[in-house]
Parts: sequence; structure tokens; C-alpha cells
Amino acid sequence: MNLLFTLNENYLPPFYTLLHSIFHSTSHEESFEIYLMHKDIPDFQLLQLEAFIHKEGHSLHIIDCTNLFEEDTVVNRYYSIEMYYRLLAPFVLPDKMERILYLDPDIINLNSFAKFYNQDFKDKLFIATTHEYATKWIQPLNNLRLGTLKSEDYFNTGILLMNLPKIRKQVTSEDIFKAIEVNKNRLVLPDQDIFNHLYWDRIGEADWRIYNLDPRFYSKLKLFFPTVYNQEWVEKNVVFIHYCGKHKPWVENEKYRYDLGFYYHKFKKAHPYLPTYQPAVEEPND
Repeated sequence: MNLLFTLNENYLPPFYTLLHSIFHSTSHEESFEIYLMHKDIPDFQLLQLEAFIHKEGHSLHIIDCTNLFEEDTVVNRYYSIEMYYRLLAPFVLPDKMERILYLDPDIINLNSFAKFYNQDFKDKLFIATTHEYATKWIQPLNNLRLGTLKSEDYFNTGILLMNLPKIRKQVTSEDIFKAIEVNKNRLVLPDQDIFNHLYWDRIGEADWRIYNLDPRFYSKLKLFFPTVYNQEWVEKNVVFIHYCGKHKPWVENEKYRYDLGFYYHKFKKAHPYLPTYQPAVEEPND
């Protein structure tokens, strides 16, 4: 399976923990081709990462994105330029590649995602999830802001299964650059806004409870439906836990107030990777 990640040096600690969770939760017969898009991770960190991945039986491919964007591309104080790389990935990945799964680095994998990865695209460009419980009430505003008046959903970009040949046929990198420039004064969650602006009617929807479970909203599910949503249900059904928002379990540690932070620390403790340091909080993905 092909996996895609985009990050800077600050996100290496949770990235190692994510990788460890993937290797732990997947059949040992499965092999991964891991693609990392970055612009300034030091070489010694990349070598250390490659050694770790190779030791686990997988391959790492580095894509230097130093000149991918102009310096004045719009970001804000919470975001790094790396957030946009996933949008351009179809145009820098190998031409013969047909599909790849993008994952944010603030994710933990609990169960196999082979079924999700190998699903039929049904003529869609992407498979993604919404967080409709958080966005439904502002959907009309998002539609006006992004020019998607007929859209009923706002998709999260933390987990994206990409139909690469079809994306390349329908969209160009220039379309993406133009969308960023034209909409720069209306962007709130920049990469996510551009993704929804461009692709809103070309995305297949997956179940967020299984493939993009936000600890903040799991807490509400557990509160109101405790016989259904509990630890047993999580460990049996959930594929990806996504630590969305400003609060991260690797930053706040024991102060992280949501139950599912336990799984991050479970995989972190099981694999010593880098010297401990606190990353900057940059990506409140919602």
C-alpha cells in the first residue's frame, strides 16, 4: 500500500508514533511504500526515519518540496506551508501510481485499513469523511464563502484516499494555485477550504466514526450512548483516531482531557524513538 505524509520537523514525534501504530495494527505480510513531502527536515532526521521504516520492512521515499510553492502562499499562525502539499501530491508522485492514502501525522491507527484502501472509488476522485456534527450549522456560510452553494457537506482533509489517475485528468496544479490565490481572503482552514472548494461534488464519503474519529466528539457519543460507544466498541471497530484541534496528547500529556488520548500514549510508550521535545502547535484541523 502507498501512504503519503506531509509534515515539518515539529511533527516528527507524533509521526513516529503514528507509524508505530500502523505497523502494529497491520498484517506483517503487508508492505508499505511511504512517501514524505517536506521542505526543511534535517538530513540526519530523514536518515533516522528511513532506518526505522526499513527495519520494520517498509520503504521510504522523500519528496523535497522546497520550491513547490511561492513564499507568499497564504498561511496563518496556526498552520505551516506543509498543509498544502497534499493538494499537489498527485502531480509530484510517480505517474504510474494509481492510489495513495494520505494521513495527517496527528492520527493513531487501531485496526487494519486494507478494506478502506482497496475500496472502489465509484468514479470519485477522493474518499474522505465529514465531521458533520461540527460543521452542519455553518454549512450555509461555508457554501457562500467557498462558492459551493449546492454542497451539503464539508470534508475533513486528515484522511484522504486519492484516485490519482482521475485527479490528474480533471485537475491541474495551476487550478490549485489559482484557487488559493483567488480565495486567499476567505480561507479559515486553508487546505481544507481549498479542497472543498475544488472537489466538493467529486468526493466519496466514509464513516467518520470509523475512519476519522475525533476524541472530542467521541466523548459526546460516549456520554449519550454509553452502551454503544465505549472502549470495547473503539477497539473492535475504529480504524483511525484523529487528534483534531489545538489540544494534542503529546503536548498536554496527562492534562489532555479526552479519553482517546490513552491510545497515543500507549503506542508512544511502546516505541522509544526521538529525544523528547515539545513540538509547536500548528494545525487545529477541524
